[in-house]
Amino acid sequence: MNIPPRGNALSQANLDKHGDAIRDLATGGTNASGDVTLVANATSTPVTDKLCTTDTMVVLSPRSASAAAAPVFVRSTGNGTFTLGHDASAATDRAFHYELRRR
Repeated sequence: MNIPPRGNALSQANLDKHGDAIRDLATGGTNASGDVTLVANATSTPVTDKLCTTDTMVVLSPRSASAAAAPVFVRSTGNGTFTLGHDASAATDRAFHYELRRR
């Protein structure tokens, strides 16, 4: 989803971008998402995402059987970052898709 910068909100050049963004949101699209793989042999994994804030809710979806079996939780969120807590495992395939939601 492409959202035009503030200040040019209603310029003719940006009307199509606004329409696309509204349609994407109405049909479940979001650009507040990404992928992360847990750091092997560690108990935390930091993730940098400029859309994250201190009040962001991080929703995780495992992308492998190893990820689904991993005990993982959101340890903290901050402006531009969040940290996942988990067990220390040698597995390197514990991949997740995440979505950031405002509360």
